[in-house]
Amino acid sequence: MPFTLRLSLCSLALSLGMISSGLAQSQSVPNPPTSSEISDLAAALVAAASEEEQERLLAAKKNLTNNSLLVELKTIADPLIEKGDYAQALRISQLAALIAERIGERRGLGEALNSLGEIYYRQNRMTQVLDCFQKSLAIYEEIGDKKEMALALWNIAQIHKLQGRPDQELELLNRSLAISKEIGDKSLISRALHSIGKVHRLQGRSDLALEFYQKSRALSEELNDKATLAITLYDIGAIYTLQGRYAEAMTYFQKSIKISEERGSATNKNELAFPLDGLGALYLYQGRYDQALEHYHKSLKLREEINNKFGIGTTLNNIGAVYKSQGLYEQALEWYQKSLKLYEEINGKEGVATVLGNIGVIYHRQGRSDLAFEYQRKSLQLREEMGHRLGICVTYKNLGRLYQDKGSYPEMLEISRRAARMAEEINAPEELWGAQELIGRALRALGQPVQARESFLDAIATIESLRHQVAGGGQQQQSFLENKLSPWLGMIDLLVSQKEYAEALSFAERSKARVLLDTLQAGRSSLRQSLSPQERQSEEEQRLRLVSLNSQLTSELRRDKPDPSRVADLKSCIEKARLEYETLETGLYVAHQELKVNRGEASIINADELAAMLPDATSALLEYVVTDEATFLFVVTKPPGQTAAEIKVFTIPIKQTDLAKQVESFRQRLAERNLGVRAPAHKLYDLLLKPAQSLLSGKSNLVIVPDDRLWELPFQALLDERDRYLIERSAVSYAPSLTVLREMRARSDKRRAEPSSSTLLALGNPLIGQETVERARLTLRDEKLSPLPEAETEVRALGRLYGARRSKVYVGAEAREDRLKAEAGQARIIHFATHGVLNNAAPLYSYLALAQGDKNEDGLLEAWELMELDLKADLAVLSACETARGRTSAGEGVIGLTWALFVAGTPATVVSQWEVESASTRDLMLGFHRQLQAPRAVAKLTKAESLRRAALNLMKNPDTNHPFYWAGFVLVGDGR
Repeated sequence: MPFTLRLSLCSLALSLGMISSGLAQSQSVPNPPTSSEISDLAAALVAAASEEEQERLLAAKKNLTNNSLLVELKTIADPLIEKGDYAQALRISQLAALIAERIGERRGLGEALNSLGEIYYRQNRMTQVLDCFQKSLAIYEEIGDKKEMALALWNIAQIHKLQGRPDQELELLNRSLAISKEIGDKSLISRALHSIGKVHRLQGRSDLALEFYQKSRALSEELNDKATLAITLYDIGAIYTLQGRYAEAMTYFQKSIKISEERGSATNKNELAFPLDGLGALYLYQGRYDQALEHYHKSLKLREEINNKFGIGTTLNNIGAVYKSQGLYEQALEWYQKSLKLYEEINGKEGVATVLGNIGVIYHRQGRSDLAFEYQRKSLQLREEMGHRLGICVTYKNLGRLYQDKGSYPEMLEISRRAARMAEEINAPEELWGAQELIGRALRALGQPVQARESFLDAIATIESLRHQVAGGGQQQQSFLENKLSPWLGMIDLLVSQKEYAEALSFAERSKARVLLDTLQAGRSSLRQSLSPQERQSEEEQRLRLVSLNSQLTSELRRDKPDPSRVADLKSCIEKARLEYETLETGLYVAHQELKVNRGEASIINADELAAMLPDATSALLEYVVTDEATFLFVVTKPPGQTAAEIKVFTIPIKQTDLAKQVESFRQRLAERNLGVRAPAHKLYDLLLKPAQSLLSGKSNLVIVPDDRLWELPFQALLDERDRYLIERSAVSYAPSLTVLREMRARSDKRRAEPSSSTLLALGNPLIGQETVERARLTLRDEKLSPLPEAETEVRALGRLYGARRSKVYVGAEAREDRLKAEAGQARIIHFATHGVLNNAAPLYSYLALAQGDKNEDGLLEAWELMELDLKADLAVLSACETARGRTSAGEGVIGLTWALFVAGTPATVVSQWEVESASTRDLMLGFHRQLQAPRAVAKLTKAESLRRAALNLMKNPDTNHPFYWAGFVLVGDGR
C-alpha cells in the first residue's frame, strides 16, 4: 500500500517539503545489530502494511546507530527504480529518509534525498526534484563531502537544463567540475565535461562542445565507465549529424548502441534510446523516411517503458518531423500536439520551443499564415531566452519563408541573412543552404539578379559538400538530394528570365540523375567483396531471412484460399526485415569508407556534346523542369546546315499539383482502356508540346527527359492538332538526363566493338509452383501470378528469330532466378516475359517473378538484386506489368527496375507504364524484335524506331487500336 509520511510519527518534523536539520547526532550504543538482523529488519520494514507496524519494528531496535539499514533499503529500492516501479521505490526511499533523520545519519539522509530526487526526476515532478537535490547539497556542504557535493551540483544542473536556464546550468556544472578536479575524481570529471559540452552544443558552439566531449570520452574509456561513454559517443554523433558529417555520425551512434546493448538494454533503456533517436535523425536528413520511423519507434518504445516523459516528448516530436517531411501534415500535427502536451506538463522549455516552431511550419504549409507567424514568434522568444542558437537559426529561416509568402521581401532578406550568419557561426550546413537559398529568392524579387545568382550558387555548393558525406550506398545517396533541389530550381528560373538558356539547361542537368551519373562515370564499388568473413556472414544471414519470408508469402498467396491474417503478418515481417537489411547495408558502407571515392563534380554535358547527340535536323532533345508554379521546356535542335545545337526554352504556366493531377488522370484512363482518352490527350499535347510546335515540325526522332510526374506520362499517346498520335510522326525515347544519356551512348559504342558469346537471353512463363488460379480472359502480367502461355510463345518465337546459336531461351521450371544471375552477364539482349510486381512504397523491392530453382533464391528478382549484377547487355526488355514505374525521386527520376538496370550496366530498357495485357504484349514484343533483327538495305532501324513500328502495327488492328495496347511500353535510355 502507498506509504505517506505523517508528522506525528516518532514526533519527527519530517515531510517531503521540509526536512529538519541540526538534530543531535545519536550516541553510540553497545551491541549494534548484526548484518543478518539488519537485512531481516529492512525486509520487514518494506513488507510492513502500515506506519504503525514500521514504528514498532524500529522501536524494537533501540541499539540501531549505524547506516547499515539505510544501505539495505537503498539496495532494495535501486532495482525498483531501474524497473520503473516508482511507487514502491518512492515508498522505500521515503522510509529511508525518515530513518536517517531519526538516527541522525546526515550522509544517509543525503543519499535518501538523492534517491527521492532520482525517482521524482523519472516521474517528471521537477519542483520536488529540485527541492530534494538542493537539500542534499546543503547536507553534503555541511558535512564536507566534496564528492557528493559535485554530484549534487551536477544533479541540480540537469533540472536547470530541462527548464531552459543554460546560464545557471553552466555555472553549476563548472562548480561541479572544479570540485571534481580538486578531489581528483576522474569519473565525476568525465561526467561534468560531458554535460558542459552539452550546454555548448545547444548554444551552437559545436567545436567547443566537441572539445569537451572528446575529453569526457577519453576519461570514460580510461575508467571503463560505459554509461558515460555511451551517451558521450551519442552526443558526438549528434554534432557530426548537424555538421553534415553523416558517415562519421553513424559510426558514433553504432558504437553507442553497441555499448548500451552490452550493458543490458533492460536496465539502460533511456541510454539506448538516445543513439536510436540519433540514427532516426540521420536517416531523416538523408531522406530515408521509413528507416527514420523505424528507429524513432524503437526509441519511443524504450522511453514509454520507463515513462521518461521528456524523452517521450522528444521522440514524438521527431516522428512528427518525418511526417512533415513527407507532406503528411495532419499526421505530423497529431504527433506534434502529443509532444507539446508532454513538454508543457513537465515545463520542458526547450522542447516547447522546438514543437511550437514545428507546428508553425505545418500551419504555414496548410496556408494558415497568421497562426504560423504566432507560433514561430512564440518559439523564437523561448529560444532567445535560452540562448539556443541552432533553434534561433531555424526559426529565422521559418520566418523568412513566411515573409516570402506575404511578399515582404526586405524583411525576408534581412531575417534570412541573420539565419545564414548564425548557421555559419554554429557550423550547421543543413540550415545554411536553406538560408542561402532564401536570400537568393529575396534578392531576385528585389531586382538584384547578380547577387541572387551568387546566393543560389552558395546554396548549391553547400549541398554538394554535404552530398559527398552521405552515410551509405546508392539508395542513401539518391534520396539525400530529393528535398534539396530548390536552389537549382531557383537558379534555373533566374537564368531563364535573363534568357541565358544554355546555362539554365546546364543547371537543369546538374539537378538530375546525379547518383546514376556518378555510377556511370566512375563505376561501381563492390561492397560484398570488401566485407570481412563475419560481415559477409551477417549480410548473408539477413539476405536469406528475406528470401525465406518472400518464399513463405509467395506460397501463401498461391493457395486456393490464402489466409488474410498470415498474409498480413508475413508482409509486416518482410517490411521489417527489409528495413533491417538496409540498415545493415548502410552500416557496412560506413564501415568501409575505402569504397567511397571522392569523385568531384560530375562532368555535365556541354554544347559540343549536345550537338553530337543530334545526328541530323530530324532529331530533337526535350527536357522538362517542373517547379511549384511553372514548368520549363528546353528544346535542343540542330537547324539545317548548322553544326551547333540551338537551345530554346518555353515556360508553361501550370502549378506542379495541377500538372500531376492531369497526368495521373490521363495515365489511369489509358490503363483502364477508357474510351474517353482523346480529349485529355489533346489537352496535354497543347500544354506540353504545342508551345514548341514550330521547332518540332518534321522531327521524326524525339528524346524526352521528363521531370517529376511527367515520368508517368506516355508522350507517344498525345494527340496533335491534326488528331495524330505523337508516335505516328516520331519515334520517342526517354532518358533520366542528357548527361546520363551521353554516358549510356558511350557505353553502347564501346560494347559494339566487343565480341559476345551470346546475343539473346530470354526467360518466359516461369514455373511458379502449383497453379491454382484459373486464367482470366484478359490475363495481366501482374501479382496474381497466373500462367502466361503467351509469354512462353513469345520467348520461344524469339529463340527462333535469333537462332539457336545466338540465343538462350528458358521457360517453365528452367526460367530460374539463379540461372538468370549466372548467365545475364554474357548476353547482349535480355528479355523477360513474366509477371512484374510494382512496390510503390519501396520501389527497389519491385520484382520480376521467376522460377525459384536454388534454395537460396526465392524466385523474386527484385530491383536491388538487379543493381548488383554486372551486365554487358545493350538492351533489356521487361515484358511485364508496370516495369517503367516506381517512386518518382525528385532529381533522380523513377527509382525502380529501370534505374536498377542502368546501375547494373544496361544502357537501354523497354519497360511498361501500366498493367499490360498478355496477348497484345506478345505481339508487340515479337514485332519489336523482328524490326530490330530485320536485314536492311541501308542502316538498321534504331531501337526507338523499331518499337514505334511495332506499336503502329498494333494500332492498325481494330482489336488493339486503343492506346492501352500499344502505348504502354516505352524505351528508356539509348534509343539508337
